[in-house]
Amino acid sequence: MYAPVGVVPVRGSIANVGDMAKKKLGTLARLSEIDSSLRNRVLRVRARALFILQSALGAGIAYWFAVEIAGHPQPFFAPISAVIILGLSGGDRIKRATELTFGCAVGVGVGDLVVLQIGTGHWQMFVVIAAALTVASFLSKAPLVSNQMAIGGILIATIMPPGESAGFDRMIDAFIGGVVGILVTALIPTSPLRAGRIQVANLLGIASGVLYDVADALRAKDAKALGVALDAVRKTQADVDKLNTAASSGKEMITLSPFLWGNRSRIRSLFRILSPVDNMIRNVRVLARRAFVLTEDGDEVSERQVEIIEELASVALSLSELYERHKEVSEAIEIPELVRRLRLLGAQVGVEVAQGRVLSAQVILAQSRSIIVDLLQICGMSRESAVSVLVPTSHTPAYPPEVWHEEAD
Repeated sequence: MYAPVGVVPVRGSIANVGDMAKKKLGTLARLSEIDSSLRNRVLRVRARALFILQSALGAGIAYWFAVEIAGHPQPFFAPISAVIILGLSGGDRIKRATELTFGCAVGVGVGDLVVLQIGTGHWQMFVVIAAALTVASFLSKAPLVSNQMAIGGILIATIMPPGESAGFDRMIDAFIGGVVGILVTALIPTSPLRAGRIQVANLLGIASGVLYDVADALRAKDAKALGVALDAVRKTQADVDKLNTAASSGKEMITLSPFLWGNRSRIRSLFRILSPVDNMIRNVRVLARRAFVLTEDGDEVSERQVEIIEELASVALSLSELYERHKEVSEAIEIPELVRRLRLLGAQVGVEVAQGRVLSAQVILAQSRSIIVDLLQICGMSRESAVSVLVPTSHTPAYPPEVWHEEAD
């Protein structure tokens, strides 16, 4: 049985699944929907709701602690440090939070000491920044430490000069905010899987749009339409990077928060599909680029090749919908069905499909085979099992073939 990352297979009806199905969209329409549709704007707000709560609580708690417990009348840096820490994303969050807190605190201290001696002004700003960056370079090689020390010095030299509160109080405020930010992250953790699932859904949806565009353009012999889609999909590396960031953040969150320790296996599953998703997007780009060359040359592919690409687009779209859902509905039924469709497709992508065609058509076939393997891995198969699904193109295949020849129902 195969299940997507973060999903617990359940039994039951799949009623109303069709009502939730994603629309078939081209590349530009899919990218536009991801970026600016009302539905995705609402989803973005929902996805950030816990971060908003974390930031509000973190800033309030840091301010309260600095005023009521530490006795600082104007703890400006406490809520600021808390919000900055909570806004960090990606891997090494704890390390970067420590660097940020340390840099902010020491920057404030250096700024206080320098400004107390020489005052404020144009040339004093030069001295403050130079001193802060010199000390930062001596203490740590981390760019984040240098950045925050410089910012702390600027704040002291401009809007918060010494005299309003003790310099060491402001250093302590920065530490308070940093500690509160880390504690809030641990005690009110964000879902380590939600962001990753959303990015997987987006990438699968983009891949589906590109494949549909390729199939339509190959039928219509429309190189211009392919060129537009190809230009759009070349910009998707940022989405792949977001997926890697989400996976790294999730791995760190389950280390930091005891409430998420039960999700370790699911995070490992998310890391497992990073490579297949990345490979799929790369293979889709290559397929689209080769289709563009083929149509520019005035050559053709067989109708069967177009149908194979359309089936791949349909499977990618179904997987995109599955990863986007927030409710665990019908995965135990749908994933095996998608695997069945891909296995049957794997039996139909032999060399005869592009027999007698130009090199570009053969490359398109090869990329279609690779995308089948990528999608099967996303469904939960190992690479070895996924490759064995394909009808062999070699007399000595590396993996024993397990090709299905039965007809689809």
